[in-house]
Amino acid sequence: MWQVAAYGLKAMNDAEHVIDKARQGDRNALSALLREHGPAARAAVRGNIPAKWRSMLSEDDVIQQTYADAIVGIRQFRSDEPGAFSTWLAKLARNNLLAAIGMLETAKRGGDRRRMELGGSDESCVELYLSVTAGGATPSRQVAREEAKSAVLKALDQLPSFYATVVRMYDIEGREVQEVGEQLKRSPGAVYMLRARAHRELARLMGSASDFLTYKG
Repeated sequence: MWQVAAYGLKAMNDAEHVIDKARQGDRNALSALLREHGPAARAAVRGNIPAKWRSMLSEDDVIQQTYADAIVGIRQFRSDEPGAFSTWLAKLARNNLLAAIGMLETAKRGGDRRRMELGGSDESCVELYLSVTAGGATPSRQVAREEAKSAVLKALDQLPSFYATVVRMYDIEGREVQEVGEQLKRSPGAVYMLRARAHRELARLMGSASDFLTYKG
């Protein structure tokens, strides 16, 4: 788990100054914010992990990912209103929890079977492209497969290494979540959270699926 260093808020003039320093890349300031407002994130998660998933997903998994998201997203955090950072951090935690549960539910419904059938093939790149940009192809459309594959691989190169590793191993190579988790030293639930975040980033990087869809004649 990402360790939050001791850096008392009293050392700063006020909360607004702390946030401003964190935006500028001061890790001690960000540590102070996470130390101060981390309990709000935990409160947003506590008791909300369904019993059936507690063996695969823990509160610490969610908080670890939430802190990682805060590290990446602090530069875009703009509000200086009292309590805004606490609200933002709690929202990140809730979103991560929902993303993990959604991925776990999808796997339980058989989503992994389709992924395993496609693993290691060009088709898996096309399926991945459609799933993150369009939610699947319609009968009247056909993906320009080479272009879609190229878009996926190019976008993967722009992702943080943890995200790219999850997508390459799980979505493209068709490996089981336990194997991915072992390599990354993460629980299955944490892998699904990373995968959900990776898919959102891929969608942002690749844009609309219409760029790679052609209508049949």
